[in-house]
Amino acid sequence: MILSLVNKIIPYYSFNLNRYFATHNNSVSILQQHYNRLKIRKKYIRAIKRGTLVWDRGQVKIPPIKAEGYDPPKYCLLPNEKHKKGQYKGRFENLTSKKVSFYD
Repeated sequence: MILSLVNKIIPYYSFNLNRYFATHNNSVSILQQHYNRLKIRKKYIRAIKRGTLVWDRGQVKIPPIKAEGYDPPKYCLLPNEKHKKGQYKGRFENLTSKKVSFYD
């Protein structure tokens, strides 16, 4: 008796509000949406997501390299360290350092 009165007073769709406002488990993050909207080839987008390439001011670049015996690139230095001039400027194939990694 009471259930039939409730069903007449409150419409059916008001019980299913959580269906319209549910969060999705397979949603895409805002950063991934930004990378997916870039007007570049899919292989470069994949490389940016993986971290092997870097998106820098409208172009895809190789990330800065930290090599043993050389200073990091100028744009990775602090303002009071800009005077260092020992950056490696040659090709990666000709680099003779034993330890080479990406600069963080």
